[in-house]
Amino acid sequence: MGVMMTAIIVMSRVSKTFHQPKRFSGLRGAFKGLFNRDYTEIHAVVDISFSIAAGEAVGYLGPNGAGKSTMIKMMTGILVPSRGALSVLGRAPA
Repeated sequence: MGVMMTAIIVMSRVSKTFHQPKRFSGLRGAFKGLFNRDYTEIHAVVDISFSIAAGEAVGYLGPNGAGKSTMIKMMTGILVPSRGALSVLGRAPA
């Protein structure tokens, strides 16, 4: 008879997108930036799903810029996901 483990962290199709204002060079560009807000979308985390059960050991690896820190910040409630569902111990961290 196996022991049933309950997931303590569940992520379902989680994504995080940042909107960064575009910068223009020079004095004219700085003045233009005051009145014309144009943004660049930066996709830090795109459509990630996983679950971690109680007592389970996992590794979290990836190259620089892969979104590891962003994912940890979402799991701790520092950042709010742009899309998807996230729960830690049955609660939404944010």
